[in-house]
Amino acid sequence: MTELLIDQEALEALCHALTKASWVGLDTEFVRERTYYAELCLVQLALPDALVLVDPLKVDIRPLAQALRGPGPKIVHAGRQDLELLLQETGGLPSPLFDTQIAAALIGHHDQVGYAKLVAQLLAVELNKDATRTNWALRPLSERQLAYAQDDVRYLDALRDKLGSELVRLGRMDWLTEDCEALTEPGLYRFHPDQLVHRYRQGASLSPGGQAIFQELLVWREAAAQEANLPRNWVLPDTVLAELAARPPKNQTELAAHRGLSPQSLERWGGAAMATIERAGDSPRRPWALPRLDPEQERLYMALAVHVDACAKALAIEAGVLCSRRTLKEIVQGAPPGNLVRGWRAEVLGSQGARLLAEMGNLHAQST
Repeated sequence: MTELLIDQEALEALCHALTKASWVGLDTEFVRERTYYAELCLVQLALPDALVLVDPLKVDIRPLAQALRGPGPKIVHAGRQDLELLLQETGGLPSPLFDTQIAAALIGHHDQVGYAKLVAQLLAVELNKDATRTNWALRPLSERQLAYAQDDVRYLDALRDKLGSELVRLGRMDWLTEDCEALTEPGLYRFHPDQLVHRYRQGASLSPGGQAIFQELLVWREAAAQEANLPRNWVLPDTVLAELAARPPKNQTELAAHRGLSPQSLERWGGAAMATIERAGDSPRRPWALPRLDPEQERLYMALAVHVDACAKALAIEAGVLCSRRTLKEIVQGAPPGNLVRGWRAEVLGSQGARLLAEMGNLHAQST
């Protein structure tokens, strides 16, 4: 019978073993439907000689923060959300990291390839998927659920072996190290208001004043949702915020007349929402980019997109591994070029990529 680790002393012993392990496979299960912060419900760990399921509802898992910083690689698959959860619950991020989804993309697999598909393709093992939509917060967990959870880490080291060998053959192991190190930067998981411009594209259709109100409402709602630990749309829906920004009420009476606000929402959030609207300035902290590129932007965007495609084709990887189309469009409209001007991506794009990115930067500087 598969058991959950629910004893603090046993966790301390496990942490000692993790520190010395030559590698550690790592995954998490959580629920988030009714809260802002995800509720961590299970931590799955694989070591060379054991598979361990830790119940974070029963034990204090903060000691894992230090234990998961030992010298052996911590193997994850599409680990960003798992890492965010561990940072939230333990205050630390595992390292060094080997993300099998990133590794697979660097040798030519789809950049969002799933764990089960990769296990099937590389290891010829078909995983049972019947617990995919389980409620991990309920106790007790069934034997079927626990077996499913174990399988999520059982094959991580075997995948690392296969993927790592191919990365070494292609001379791309440093690429993986660079991309995985980026995932272990705590700043990646901190909210910043500039993120709202990327997340809520509907702001682009608003006037400058409307954008200012929309942005201030989004920042306020983010803080309110965090404080109440509620999903953002449970505070006020996106559509309501956009409508309030497009046609801002002048007072509480006009706000109360808005059809998207229930009496309960109005009572709890109406005052703060109205105060936020009133203090918004005439222009946003950071304006949304226009929905359409102008002719010069379009020329540079297409030139860089063609170059990215050609470089990716030469490497037999998907173009999105180098840079997504959405990111390219944001760069030509003034967003920082990020990792396209440093590390392995800058090397791959070469002088032609650097020239096009410099032209984009100059174009944006001239327009501001």
